Amino acid sequence: MKELASVLMHSRTQAHIYHLRVKGTGAFAAHLALQGYYEGILPLLDGLVEGYQGVNGLIEFSNVDSIDNNATIDNVVKYFDKLIAIVDKLRKDSTLQESFIQNEIDNIAMLMYSTKYKLVNLQ
Repeated sequence: MKELASVLMHSRTQAHIYHLRVKGTGAFAAHLALQGYYEGILPLLDGLVEGYQGVNGLIEFSNVDSIDNNATIDNVVKYFDKLIAIVDKLRKDSTLQESFIQNEIDNIAMLMYSTKYKLVNLQ
């Protein structure tokens, strides 16, 4: 959970930076899609971490990658592809297999895929 929570917390900040820097063709749609992500991820992450901590105790957060300032839409889509793959891998951890935890991760996955859809198709 430590790594998953840290990656998702970082994704909120990264999406906000992309939101502030995106420009060019399709930028307004990307701007709105990224705003939807960074505003939507925190309540979902709170539910995930608080539910987990209710069963397993407090977690610590770990270091994650640095901030990426390359806000081209192609790069942002690649970021979300990477984020989706990381979450898919980390959710298989044995300590995250309670159905209510997986349900929270499903809601986060839905937000990530919805954001990617908007970035790719609503230019």
